[in-house]
Amino acid sequence: MAAVGFAGTIIFARWLGPSAFGGVYLLLAVVKLADRPMNGWSLAAKKRLSESDALRSPAFGAQLLFDLGWVGVAGVAALLAGDALADYTGLAAAPLLAVLLLASESTYETVESLVQGRGRISVATWIDALRSVLTLPLQIALVALVGAAGMVYGLAAASLLALPVVSYFVAARPELPSRAFLGSLADYARYSVPSSALGTAYDRLDLLLLGYLLVPAAAGFYEVAWMLTMPAVFVADVAGRGLMAKVSGRAANGEGVGRDVSNTVAYAGLLAFPMLAGAVALARPLVVTVYGPAYRNAATLLVGLALYRVLRTQTGPLLQAINGLDRPDVAMGLSAVALAVNVVLGVVLTLRFGPIGVVAATVVAEALRYAGAVAFLRSSVTAFAPVSRPMAAQVGASLVTFAVAAAARGALPVRSWVDLAVLVGTGAAAYGVALVALSPGFRHTLGVAVRESLADVRH
Repeated sequence: MAAVGFAGTIIFARWLGPSAFGGVYLLLAVVKLADRPMNGWSLAAKKRLSESDALRSPAFGAQLLFDLGWVGVAGVAALLAGDALADYTGLAAAPLLAVLLLASESTYETVESLVQGRGRISVATWIDALRSVLTLPLQIALVALVGAAGMVYGLAAASLLALPVVSYFVAARPELPSRAFLGSLADYARYSVPSSALGTAYDRLDLLLLGYLLVPAAAGFYEVAWMLTMPAVFVADVAGRGLMAKVSGRAANGEGVGRDVSNTVAYAGLLAFPMLAGAVALARPLVVTVYGPAYRNAATLLVGLALYRVLRTQTGPLLQAINGLDRPDVAMGLSAVALAVNVVLGVVLTLRFGPIGVVAATVVAEALRYAGAVAFLRSSVTAFAPVSRPMAAQVGASLVTFAVAAAARGALPVRSWVDLAVLVGTGAAAYGVALVALSPGFRHTLGVAVRESLADVRH
């Protein structure tokens, strides 16, 4: 799934150029901000659904009703602001594209959230993988026909094709919810909707500010760096999806959740730490080789965003745990503070230093949000340890990775994909060897996996 999406960004970034490529992602960022009420309502439905299987049908029905109503409201707003949206993104059909994304991708994501609420994380992941496989060929065909807008049409088409599949795995027929049930959703959503909006505004603020303060090409540079660092959060995202439901269920039964949260964050940065080391050592050759010389200005952004990803791998699961404890008000407050800091610093530093300024502001804001989440969980949860021996081993192994990658780059100038692959592979191998040497837990896990594999071969 990730490989398909990454390949798509390489194809379209080179095909369309920084300005058109950046314009598409500006539109996607605007739509992600506009669909936060849908997402926040789905978090409320996911929370209630996770508490009892009997609530699946009303939760499903309530979600579809809300989606339908919100798409209508947001669609009217998109049409009224059509000229401004087209000017901002550089896409003439921006209003139509925005409504289409809300009705397709945003709706798909809310239903997928309900599947996750059932604890079917792997099912949701596989369906999303199917959607990704459908998206790329559809986008290529449509970009060839209509240009940059084809990226949006392809994404919307793939989402609509996957929607019936993900709906099936909710394992319930949607039904009209009772007034009491809607009230319980609204009680949770009054925090989860603003928290979701704040979180997304915070996540995509960099891109939105670059589009407003500078030009779409700057957004294109940013998105290239953003995509290159995307794998850093894979482990944290997968673990975080199930953490909210797990914490919610255990807390509802009066059981402790500290060890669950600690174990999740201990390994959430498994990929983020070495990717930061690799970004520092190989930023420019990585960007230029993968995306082309037109994107060389993204190299400095890559290092800053890799640091942000490290922080985010820790903050993401912590916020999921806070939501699972039925404290969306705390998560919302932390996001609000982080967003305020990010906006003020982002504007000032971007105007002073250019695109790197907005990345620096985001790193500072994320560090503050992480500190706040840790402070709350330490005061609310027993046996919670934000820093652990496995995490220290990952940091140590990443330092080894940096040293090896930097030395290898000095010995092997990057002139092709093959050269880059050798350097990245060398760094990855160094990380794996160092992690095995430094982490008893990782050695144990690896040993168990090898023994099970050998046993399967014998049988």
